Amino acid sequence: MIKITKTIKISIRQEEWIKSKKINFSEWVRQKLDAEIDQQLKLGNKDRFKAVILAAGKDTNLFPLTEDIPKALLDVKGKTILQRQIEMLRMIGINDIAVVRGYKKDQINFPNLEYFDNDDYENTGILVSLFLARKFMDGDMVVLYGDILFEIGILKRLIETRYNTTLVVDRGWKRRYQVSHEEHPSAPELTTLSDKEREIEISSVGVGLPETNSTSEFIGLAKLSTSACSVLKDLYEKVYCVNKDKKFYQTEHIRNASFVDFIQELINRGEKVSALEIWRKWIDVDTFEDYRNAWKLLDEITGSEK
Repeated sequence: MIKITKTIKISIRQEEWIKSKKINFSEWVRQKLDAEIDQQLKLGNKDRFKAVILAAGKDTNLFPLTEDIPKALLDVKGKTILQRQIEMLRMIGINDIAVVRGYKKDQINFPNLEYFDNDDYENTGILVSLFLARKFMDGDMVVLYGDILFEIGILKRLIETRYNTTLVVDRGWKRRYQVSHEEHPSAPELTTLSDKEREIEISSVGVGLPETNSTSEFIGLAKLSTSACSVLKDLYEKVYCVNKDKKFYQTEHIRNASFVDFIQELINRGEKVSALEIWRKWIDVDTFEDYRNAWKLLDEITGSEK
C-alpha cells in the first residue's frame, strides 16, 4: 500500500461536519476512492468484456444432491452457485453473459442471458462446450467453471490485468487436499509458473504435472484474449471438425479435451499466458465436504453477507 503524506486542506465547516459525524477521515477517503474505482471499472467493462460460464456437466459424485438439478444450481445460503456468479459479473459491469448448459438444461433459465446447449455432455469434455459458444466469443472474454465460488476482488483483479490471456491460480492449493477428509473425484489442474520481470507466465498446464515450488492450481477462472478466441475457432474448424478422435495433449480424443488442454495449445502456438496468483479465497464444489465448506465459509470466501 502506498502511503500519502501530503496534507489536505479543508474548511472549518468541513472539519466541523467530520467531527459531528465522528468520521475516520482516512477510512472515509479510502471508501470513496474504492467506490469511484468500482464505478469506473463498471463503466469501462460495459462493452469491453463478455463472459462464458461452463455448466454442462453431470456430476454423479454429488448424488442425490445433483440427481435432479445441475451442480451449478446447488443452493448456498439462499442463492445458487450460478446466481452468485452472474451477480458478481454484473456488479463489475459484465452484462453480456452466456451459459453453456447440458445436464438438466431446462432448469437453467435465468433471464437476459444467452444459452448454448451441449446435448452430448456425457460423451464430451469442456473444450466442446467452449466450441459451442465460439460465435459468442468475439473479444476479450471471462471464462469460468460453473461450480466455483470466489471473492469478487479476484474477478476485479483479473479484468484489470494489463496482460492478455490470464489464468487465476492458487499458490496454496496443496493445503486444500491435505486437510480434506474426502477423496476428490478428479485431480487438480496444475500450472507451472515462470517469473519474467514483473509478469508471471505459465509455461505448462495440465493434470499430473510435477509438483515444485512454482506449481499452482488453476481455479477455473480465466481471461481469454481476442487472439485466444481466434485460436479456439481455428482449432474447431481445422482439428475438431476434421477428426474428433484425434489425440489432444493429455486427452485420448479431442472430443473429451479439457479447458487446460486448450490453454496448453495456446502456449504451444506462442500465445503468452499469464498467471494471476491468489492464496485460497475460492472453493470448487466437487465433494459433499466441499459443499458443506461452501455453506460454512461463504462469507470468508466471497465477502458476501448472505
